[in-house]
This record gives sequence, C-alpha cells and structure tokens, in this order.
Amino acid sequence: MLRARLTAVCLGVCLMLRAAAGAAVTRAADDSPLEFDVVVAGGSTAAFAAALAAAEPGARTALIEPTDWVGGQLTSSGVPAVDEAWHSIQPKPADAAAQPYSVSKVARTPANITPSFLALLKGIENPANCWVSRFCFCPDAFVVGQLQPRQRAAGDRLVVFLETVVKRVELSADGSRVASITCVSRSPRATVPDRGFDRLPSEDLADWYSPRDSERFTKRVLRFASSRTDRPTVFIDATEWGEVLALSGKPYLQGVEEADGALECRDTCGQATVYCFAQELHAEPVGEPDRTISATKLGYGAYRDKPDAWTKIWTYRRIRGRTPTATAGDICLQNWGYSEKVHEGGNDYPFHYLFLSRDQAAAEAADWRGGINLEALRGAEDRAFGWHQWFRSRAGDAGIDPARISLSPAVLGTGHGLAKLPYIRDTRRAIGLDGFVLRFADMTGPASQKTGTVFPDRIALGAYPADIHPIAGCDMPDYCTAAHDTLPFCIPFRALTHRDLGNLLVVGKTMAQSFLANSATRLHPIEWSTGTAGGVAAAHMARTGRTSREASVRITLVDRDVPSYFRSLEHLLRYCARPPRAIAS
Repeated sequence: MLRARLTAVCLGVCLMLRAAAGAAVTRAADDSPLEFDVVVAGGSTAAFAAALAAAEPGARTALIEPTDWVGGQLTSSGVPAVDEAWHSIQPKPADAAAQPYSVSKVARTPANITPSFLALLKGIENPANCWVSRFCFCPDAFVVGQLQPRQRAAGDRLVVFLETVVKRVELSADGSRVASITCVSRSPRATVPDRGFDRLPSEDLADWYSPRDSERFTKRVLRFASSRTDRPTVFIDATEWGEVLALSGKPYLQGVEEADGALECRDTCGQATVYCFAQELHAEPVGEPDRTISATKLGYGAYRDKPDAWTKIWTYRRIRGRTPTATAGDICLQNWGYSEKVHEGGNDYPFHYLFLSRDQAAAEAADWRGGINLEALRGAEDRAFGWHQWFRSRAGDAGIDPARISLSPAVLGTGHGLAKLPYIRDTRRAIGLDGFVLRFADMTGPASQKTGTVFPDRIALGAYPADIHPIAGCDMPDYCTAAHDTLPFCIPFRALTHRDLGNLLVVGKTMAQSFLANSATRLHPIEWSTGTAGGVAAAHMARTGRTSREASVRITLVDRDVPSYFRSLEHLLRYCARPPRAIAS
C-alpha cells in the first residue's frame, strides 16, 4: 500500500483424459499471449472495483469475468441490496456513564466510504422501499446505468473479457511468481437463447471450462502472460471461487479454523450458499407451472411465528414497488435464511459445502472445472425453485392469489429464472506475506477503543459484524458461535498479498484472512474497498516492477514521493491511509 501510493491446480483413463484436456488447451492457445500491466481474474464485486482502480492511473488492465455481467454480488450473484453495518457496541455494565458506540453511524459517514463506492451509492435510488438496506435496486438496470458507464469511462485502458473462466495457472521456473493464466472464453451460438443462461450452471459448468467448441458455445483459449522480466504482469485473484489460489499449487485456506488466524482448516465446513431469484406480483393470474423439486424443510424459518411473515419477507428485499404491502407490479428479490433452530427456511442452502476439499480440487487441476461440489450446486438450484414455489403457495396468508406470482428472470438476466451464479459467503483464501492472516481479533475490542487494530500498512476500511450461515451438521468452534460485533476496522496491505507469489494480489473474499474475519468482510462496501486498494497497488507494482513485499515495505515506511500518474487518486490514497474520520485522533 504505498501509503502515498496507497497513503488509499479408475486412474489410467482419468489421467489420460486430463492430459488430453491439458494438451487441448495448449494447442488451442494463441502463440502470442495477451499482455497487460494488470490482469484481474474476476467475477466478484471486488474484481470490478480493482479493474477500475488499476486502469484509472494508466495501467493497461484486463478483467476476466465468468458471466456476461460485471459486478459480482451486486449483479450476477443476485444480491442487489447494499449491506451496511447496523450495530452498536454496548458499554460494559460497570461503566454506567458510557454511551453505546454506533458502528453503524461511523460506517455510514460519507468520509468513511470509498469515494468510488460512494459515487455508486449516490446513483442508486431505493425504488422498492425494502427494509434490509437503504439501497435495493434492479440488477439489470444497475449494470446498464451504473457499471457499464464506468467501464466505458476507463477507455482502452480496461478490456473486459466477458463469459471467460480461468482454466490454468502457470508459475515461473523458480515458483516465485505467476507466469501466466490460461482462460476459456465462450460465445453462445445464435440458436442458444438468453446468451446461454437458459440452462442452470450445474448443467453447463463443464461446457464453460472445456476449451472445445460445443453445440451451445464456440470457444477461444486466451493466455495472459508477460514477456517482460523487469516489470512482469501483476495478477489479482478476485474470483468468487478462489480459482487462481487453487490452481497455483501453493497452500491456501478453506473453511473454518480451530482457532482464529490458524493455518489449519476444516476444508468442507464453511458457510452456506444461496441461489437468489426474483418474483413478480401480477395484476391477474399468470398460472406459472410448478417444477418437480426435491427440497424439504421449507418454511418461514425464524419468522414462522410472525402473523405477517409473508408480507415481511416479500418487502425485505423488494426491488420494485413502494407500498407497505405487496402490490401488483412489485418485484421481490428472494434471499431468505435457514433456521437451524426450527429446521426450516428459505432458499439458503446449508446442506452441502459448495467447494471440493483441497485434495479433490488438486486432483481436478489438470482439467479444472471450478473446483465446485456439483451436488451442492444442484441442491442450491433445486432449493431456490422449491422456495419460490413454497413461498408463492403461501401468498394467501397475505390475501393474494398465488397464481398472480411468477419468477421474474429478466431483472437477473437469465432465462431459467435464478441469478447467473450462486451467492457465496466464503471461499478459498490466501496466506499473506510472512504467514499473515487478518484475524477477527483485529476487528474487535471495547467501545472505548473506537477501532480495530490500526495497522501501519492499512489500505482499506470496513465495518460489519460477523455473519455466519453455517453448514447444517457442521459444528462451528465456540469462538465462532460466540462472535458477532466488530468495531470499525482497518485492512492492511498484507491481507492483499500472497506469501509465495510476489506478483499476485488478492482482494475481496480471497484475501489473507481467517474464516471468521471473512464473515465480516464479505459485504459489498468492503469488497469494493479492498478491490479498489488492490487495483491501486497492482498499478503501482506494474509500473515500478516491485513485488508485493517491496511494495509493502514502501507503504509501511510512508513513501511520500507520489508519482504524477497517481495524482488523480490522491483522494483515495489519503482515505486508505487513515482510520475512519469519525474516530481519528
């Protein structure tokens, strides 16, 4: 973080098939790799922020996006309600004179919001009077009205490769840096509807990752690399699934640790995933047919005893319509939790972890397909449709004919009616320089402390409590179940680094952080903040040829010689260098 620059991877047959797949990638790839200063392997909210921030000061930047929408949880994962801290820290009983410390107030102070994200918020209206957030919006309109203009403003400094997935990562001969990333880019054939989002990912994922043309897609194999040795390309893993980390062959974190900040994990014990979707209330019956589903334990969950549960859930994440009750024309985004206490809930899917174990992922690396547990993915899809049908069938609780409710696929840009991809809450995570891992303990303390650990290399701010949706039957350690409140916290540059790879940065959920810390950093504003900081750092590293370790030293020592190409980012850099203004001394 330059405090001045940032002072803001039946045995025989399987092996033959994997080898053949790898050879196909090699044969198909262009002999001339694509050269960029910064390459962001993306799909997350942090990815788009990183790409914009790297391009702004002049770094020629590539963004690899697995869907046809940038924005991650804001758009393609279908969570269009900006999450903001809402809690206060209560004083200790012995301190009768002390007042509660409002973390919410600090987080919502404009000076404490990343400037580029604040600009986004100012462009969002809450068109539905939802009550989970001040900002609920339709993703399709948000892509067109907010994100695409920012992409165009970056000009030819930013090239976005839509519908492109990471297939292979190659390291330098000495294993100290990422040498190249090979990707598969697909284009839907003219006969395929909805740009290929007519089919669910569980049906199409293998096709996305195959380098061969199929009945549905034509393919290009793209290799991103650098011929320069003095200023090699800087890569950023901002994928939702931590794919660069998994394909690098280096150690990484996945799942919950026995102790906050430890490097040993239960790699199939993490957070539940959820497949979001939108429902529309029509003036007249539309008679949408039911699908055959397998989902069970559906219900209001934590709201089962509320007499107005249906209406409360309908308006919770409503993205169109403003009346206190459900009204014709409303569109409601569904992302409803599962209650382990009453053993029922909505489309939250807590029955299997989305990711393969680390050993299973390593075995898949020769023919990578995302490292995803397809049973979990199919289960999440099925549960989403099941919740849609269950919740629609209970519309009579609010005096509404269930036949008037249907899926609303257009706002999510698909034909099947669900979001383009599931929303995940945790993923594969890096181990930072010198084994650094951001801990939840760095985010907490008494109200009098005002902020978490103020790191000398701080580059981003955050404020949100621990929020865990656990996998059912996976007992969380006591330290997780007891955790909740945080102070406003700082994120250091070390959390954006990789212990073994000097030209790889990590942002968003892939940061070097504990499972519990991730439960508080996984929200939209913090993803954007860390993505922005990572993009600025990557641009600096690409320009100077510095490794992440060399950049870390400069940031910590407070390099005040700001090169002219950073001038346009001075506001950001000042922001990244300090604790929240409301609590600064």
